[in-house]
Parts: sequence; C-alpha cells; structure tokens
Amino acid sequence: MKKMVLIKSMIYACLYFIFVGAVFAQEELKTLSDDPFYQAKRQTETAKLNASFDPLERATLHTGYAEERLAEVKAVVSKGRHEFAGDLLKNYETSINGAVDEINRAQAQGRDVSEALSAVERSTTKHTEVLTDLLGKVPEEARPAIKRAIEVSKRGRNTALDRLERIQRGEIPAGKPEGVGPPGKPERPERVERPGRSGIPGGIDRPGGFGGPGGGRPGGGPPGGRGR
Repeated sequence: MKKMVLIKSMIYACLYFIFVGAVFAQEELKTLSDDPFYQAKRQTETAKLNASFDPLERATLHTGYAEERLAEVKAVVSKGRHEFAGDLLKNYETSINGAVDEINRAQAQGRDVSEALSAVERSTTKHTEVLTDLLGKVPEEARPAIKRAIEVSKRGRNTALDRLERIQRGEIPAGKPEGVGPPGKPERPERVERPGRSGIPGGIDRPGGFGGPGGGRPGGGPPGGRGR
C-alpha cells in the first residue's frame, strides 16, 4: 500500500513539473510577444534614452539594448517563432548604429571615448559569434536578416577597433574623430520615439517574418532608433 502511494506521489510530482515547465515556457514567449510588461520594458528603455543628455551614457544604453534584442532573438528562434526575429534584428542594428553615433558625438565634444569604444568592440565580437550560430538554426528564408545583422555587428566592431588602434598609436586624439569639427556646445540628442502599444514587441507591427535584404525601419519606433 505504501509503495503504491509512493508511486502515485512520484507520478503526480512528474506531471506537476512537466505542467509548470510548459507554463513557464509559454509565459517566457508571451513576454516577448504580447505581454504588456514587454511594452513597459521597451518604453522604459526609450524613456532612459530621452532623459539622458550625456552621449557616453546614451552609447552605453544603446549597447545594452543591443544585448537585450539579441537575447530576444535567441528566445524566439529557440521556440520556432521566426516571424518575430526579423524586426528584433532591425532593432538590434539600430542600437549598434546608435551606440557608434553617440560615441562620435561624445568625441566631437572632446570626451575620451576609449572605454565606450572598447565596450562596443567587446560586445559586437560576442554578438557576431551568437548571430553566426543562429544561422544554422533558422530556415533559409530567415537567414538574410541574420546575415544583415552580422554585417552591422562586424562593421560596428571594425569601426570601434580601428578607432581604438589609431588612438593608441597617437594618430588621432581620444577626444576628436577624424572629419568631425572642433568641440563646441554639446548638442541636444534627438528624442527617441516611444514603442507602439501593439500586442507584440515594439517595432513589430506586422509579424511577417524576416524582411528582404533591403531592410527598413521597424514600425513602432525601437528604443535604439531616432525620433523625429
């Protein structure tokens, strides 16, 4: 009798953990697709960017948001929801480009940007490895968007690495990139549009999979993009 009770208890425990695991997986995906907390997360990111007037701080934010978008891409790909990945990758690209733009702005103001450049170089090196790994995990139609993101990641890394090496060799000062005018009054950064309040992640207004090679600005104003 005790043996039967023990067996039943073990069966119930197994069923419980299977059920909890399934619910957790669904909730994790829901957070990426239609949960209002995701919208709040993206709006918080945008608010932080718009509240900061320090280009180095904004560069750090953009770099962090690129990490977030890449983690979200990995999550949707692992669950076979490739229709969301294309626009998340566009958001990733926007954040990487935004980080480089803010570093240029800081350098034009005479700021030392070596640390920010190093952060971009380290991050994009890792990003390229992750994106390359994802290429083998998605269907053929999903690969152009990943390849495009890889190119953006490599370009960001090469830009940061080249600038760092030239600064270290003394070819250019840490506080002024080539082709940029002398430091002046710090310019007010452009406001970033808040993500839309749709039932899917900000920047994914038409979950139709990966875009064509030409790409485009994601609808809904990604946190890493530029406002009007």
